Amino acid sequence: MRKGDQRKVARTILLVGEGDAEELLLRHLKALFVLRGSGLAVTIKNARGKGAQHVVSFAIRHSRNAEYDEVVALFDTDAAWTEKVRVNARKGGVQMLPCEPCLEALLLQAFGQSTGGFTTQQLKQRFLSLFGRPAHSNQYLREADAKFFEDAQHHVPAIATLLALLRL
Repeated sequence: MRKGDQRKVARTILLVGEGDAEELLLRHLKALFVLRGSGLAVTIKNARGKGAQHVVSFAIRHSRNAEYDEVVALFDTDAAWTEKVRVNARKGGVQMLPCEPCLEALLLQAFGQSTGGFTTQQLKQRFLSLFGRPAHSNQYLREADAKFFEDAQHHVPAIATLLALLRL
């Protein structure tokens, strides 16, 4: 770097997904919306399941390893989703993106499917019937380009939040 050149500091985001399916979605969104040299550095981690409490604790622990401008946790609300989790997240500076009751519900909504009144197992089965594979495979992502997510953000708040974070 030449003398007098200003070094641009990147905005940093830590995105923590509850499991493989969440990590796959977050990596896909990063690939679509975060351009190299854009001034945004996104780190994606997989908490390997165990419910909302574990995901929030995992995000807090990993955010201590480096300075992040934003720390976000994407998780299902069907396990360990309590007021204590919400309090811990606020204290730890973690923005929560709960999928009610599961990621498959969020994805089905993005694809224009109704999810009301269904249990987690029923939603996972509906997702499997629609795409032929579970959410932790990349089958559904073949139909999900940038325009798809830009359209989905209008009726899926968690996607709107993710896109807002990934854009400068």
